[in-house]
Amino acid sequence: MFIELIDLLRCINAHEDTWLVASFTTVSHRFVLEGSLGCPSCSAEYRILDGIADFSAGMELASCEAERAAASHRREELATRAGAYLSATEPGATVILGGVWAYAAQELSEMAEVRVLALNAAADVEESPTVGLLQVGSAIPVQTGSVLGVALDPWLPAKIIDSAVKAIRPGGRVVGPVNMTPPPGLAVLAHDDHYWVAQKAPEVIKLSRASR
Repeated sequence: MFIELIDLLRCINAHEDTWLVASFTTVSHRFVLEGSLGCPSCSAEYRILDGIADFSAGMELASCEAERAAASHRREELATRAGAYLSATEPGATVILGGVWAYAAQELSEMAEVRVLALNAAADVEESPTVGLLQVGSAIPVQTGSVLGVALDPWLPAKIIDSAVKAIRPGGRVVGPVNMTPPPGLAVLAHDDHYWVAQKAPEVIKLSRASR
């Protein structure tokens, strides 16, 4: 994982968001190949191995090799769809792509000039200075309200949808599979037989008349 992307990560346990303390064993050209991330609040430790930060907390991850193999041949199409669904039009923002969507990580990063965290990506999805690879279970390890959008696939744990809603900022979007019910707090904008696209309510700014 590229060193600068580590700043985006947070502990997945239930307490106030805090930076993680990094300890590196092997680093090559600012990519962390092996090391660990520690939480100063609860002492949880997350390993980095082969450049992938592991936040799965021991959860067994679902396999979907056939679907991933099919998706690997249409990365540009996935990137175009993900960019449109998530309204990824803000250079420098952070987007999260999970499972099959992770195949589009590098293409979307270049197309929209965004940083991408790829969750439970296939082995042939590569990291870069703008793409970080994570293994996750039912929680997304980022600061509350810090990302522009999240795209999830049907093979991620269903409970991760709650973490996605927490991760996106007001006005941000979530793409979810039909086997995950859009939770309260999201307004569904569109859907088809496979996915729905929903938006978190934008922040309301109260206006007040200035006193003279």
